[in-house]
Amino acid sequence: MRNSCVRATLTLAVCLFASVSFGQTWAAGTGTATITGSEQGPVYPCGKRSCPTYDSGQLTITVNGFAAVVAYSNQSGQNSSTSLALSLSALLNNASSPVVASLRGSTITLTSKLSGASSNYSLSAISTHSPSFSRASFSASLSGTTLRGGKGVMPSPIGSFIAEASNDTSACSDSSDLLGNPVYCSSTFEGSSTNPLNTSAETLTPNSPAGHVSNISLHQLMPSNWTGKMICEYQPWFGDPGHASVGYTENDALTVAAQNTAMTNEGCDINLVDFYGSLSPAQSFNLATANLVFSDLNGRTGQQLKFGIMEDKGSLVYSCPTNGAGVDQTACLTAALIADMDYIDQNYASAPVYWTDGGRPVVALFVTQTLWSNPAPNWDAIWTGVKAHTDAYAVPFKFIFQYGAFTSAAYDNGRFGWVQPPAFSATNQLWWGSGTSATPTYLDSLYSSGAAHLSQLTVGAIYKGFDDYLASWGGNRVIAQQCGQVLLNTAKEPGKYFIGRHSQIPYMQVITWNDYEEGTSVEGGIDNCYTVNASLSGNILSWTLVASDPTYATTATIHHFNVYFADASGNLYPLATNLPTTTKSLNLSTLVPPGSWTIYVEMVGQPLIIDRLSGGVTYTR
Repeated sequence: MRNSCVRATLTLAVCLFASVSFGQTWAAGTGTATITGSEQGPVYPCGKRSCPTYDSGQLTITVNGFAAVVAYSNQSGQNSSTSLALSLSALLNNASSPVVASLRGSTITLTSKLSGASSNYSLSAISTHSPSFSRASFSASLSGTTLRGGKGVMPSPIGSFIAEASNDTSACSDSSDLLGNPVYCSSTFEGSSTNPLNTSAETLTPNSPAGHVSNISLHQLMPSNWTGKMICEYQPWFGDPGHASVGYTENDALTVAAQNTAMTNEGCDINLVDFYGSLSPAQSFNLATANLVFSDLNGRTGQQLKFGIMEDKGSLVYSCPTNGAGVDQTACLTAALIADMDYIDQNYASAPVYWTDGGRPVVALFVTQTLWSNPAPNWDAIWTGVKAHTDAYAVPFKFIFQYGAFTSAAYDNGRFGWVQPPAFSATNQLWWGSGTSATPTYLDSLYSSGAAHLSQLTVGAIYKGFDDYLASWGGNRVIAQQCGQVLLNTAKEPGKYFIGRHSQIPYMQVITWNDYEEGTSVEGGIDNCYTVNASLSGNILSWTLVASDPTYATTATIHHFNVYFADASGNLYPLATNLPTTTKSLNLSTLVPPGSWTIYVEMVGQPLIIDRLSGGVTYTR
């Protein structure tokens, strides 16, 4: 319910709403009873002018089983339509009556004390009379056999307030989360801070504590006609003592299953695992995680999320020392890469769940060639040898490399972009698309080159920012997140060169799903620097956004607003959903059922943005 606008048209990453869904209007059932007639008599059953007799009896109006009964007779004074209507109206206003009665002349208007379709109560009337008369002197003419106009059906709750306000990701919760941690977490994750020496840092918490994250598809970051695939790059090492603690271990089937499910919910199409090879005993933790991720995805029926491998340079340093050490680097690296390709082919690539393009398994290569020296190996010979080996497989591989330049080499099937963080400074931290310039020259070079090499794959880069303060290898490189603006900027950048002007870019890669150490993790959500305040004046609910960073907070990071009402047990019911970001108030007078409720406003973010619930305000109707 909260993300019911799932695949609407986007312009500059803002949803153009096709419709707004409100809770139904609530109204009470109403009806009328008009008392008519006059008392009959006298008649003379004993003879002419002997024992004059007048009619007497009862008039009963019944609403939803509640009966109002009035007797009429010549002696009682209840012998006119107006006097009977007055008495019946008073009885129908009894505290135990389901209606409120109002009187005008001899017409009684009945209004249910409750609202909703169920308040269209049954309505009936009956009259009795004396045996001396053939009919009753008085009757009630009814508007119908039921009250009419009652509107509104109590919706089913979407869940609880606590659930809507708590962590809904695969990341571990912080200590303040109302629902506590997922079962596979051994400790809380309180977020992480930037280098305290970065006193001018825009993003003080590169990895926020996990929140209630918008599960609007990542595809909505792209224009509506984009048909490509979304890659989510994945780090397999958390839980290994050599890395930062984030509360879980990835050598756990429950952890990776939750991560795969979360990726699916967020619109990822490929889980691209950073692969540290099969040769080094020191990389056994990472290999075990990769195998768990594959096993989980391969065992799912109808699974849309594919499994892929990004060969990391760390897979090669065990076999081939970077300083040469008298080893033939070219031969060594060729052999090590072939060994890993054989492992991938035999253990992953033949499975239907493996990522393929044009029917061929794709392997991404994150190999920093300049690491090896003394003398520098012949990389053209290395890739040519590896390509020749994999071309002999039953289904040959495609190789894509980190972008530097596209080449015409037979082994070069494409390029992927990667985050280019500059060394921190108050100015440089705002360079989101290049490590050397305030303009996104790196990304623009990737996309302009990719548009000129349409026979090869171009994989674009989406990221929220960068901060390697947690990493043991960190160099105080920072890209400020600018309250989610970097996410939106990187998503729309390829549109300058591909979408609408050339063939579509086939892949976009989120960098990264869970690299907390380099501050690129999106697993726990992205803080857009907004909270929501709600207030009530009479029947008018109003809300405002409060920015913790007024310079960079932007409503472009918000997808829509939802309004909920909650009962005393904390059950949450939808009241108005998919409200445009320009909406700031709502008249509750006909929308909320009778009773006392707590009203909440929810800011629903663009993909990966943390949703925020306002504090509750009490409304009684």
